[in-house]
Amino acid sequence: MAKLPLAYQPGTTWDYSQSTDILGRVIEVVSGKSLYQFEKERLLDPLGMKDTTFYVTDPAKKSLVAEPFPNDRTIGNNSVMGDPRLAQKWESGGGGMVSTINGYSRFAQMILNGGTLEGRRYLSPKTIAYMGSNHIGLASGVTPGPYYLPGPGFGFGLGFAVRTEAGVSPIEGSVGEMNWSGAGGTTFWIDPKEDMFVIFMAQTVSQRGRIRIALKNVVYGAFEK
Repeated sequence: MAKLPLAYQPGTTWDYSQSTDILGRVIEVVSGKSLYQFEKERLLDPLGMKDTTFYVTDPAKKSLVAEPFPNDRTIGNNSVMGDPRLAQKWESGGGGMVSTINGYSRFAQMILNGGTLEGRRYLSPKTIAYMGSNHIGLASGVTPGPYYLPGPGFGFGLGFAVRTEAGVSPIEGSVGEMNWSGAGGTTFWIDPKEDMFVIFMAQTVSQRGRIRIALKNVVYGAFEK
């Protein structure tokens, strides 16, 4: 990847890229461990995310993998969704892990709690606040690229889209919300203002956009105050 030309000069443009994959590789080099081994020791096992992994190799669990319909497996430029039951060497820092709603909810609750879960601290509250801040505001000099996935009304934090203002996005929510969505159809958001997080897991590329908008409008439309 280092041999490829840059699409933009660093610090000028937000574009959907392999940046988080590179961060994953940096972790491997610095720690001397595979990305999964590092995550398992530092976060997944302590958080109780026992079913969160890159590949499902346990025969007893392979039937639990959610399958998209055969005609709904293509993402983007004719890329086909992989099968997590077939173990590969590649562990992507930017995507490809599998989990359960129960497992991922523990991660989301920890973020919502400001870095703690069940009496154990994983990140400092200042780190959580920094993760949920907009790092590509006007003062940063970074401009949205042609594939600006956070969308209107959102900036970008450390791994999250961050809602920066009300009334710009066509989707309901609260300023300060942190979210991201998976290429295969999953989505989640954390809303500190409402002390709430939502996780939705499905495998449908073709319907993901429609479902995400409807889900948010249904959730926020149900509030009485």
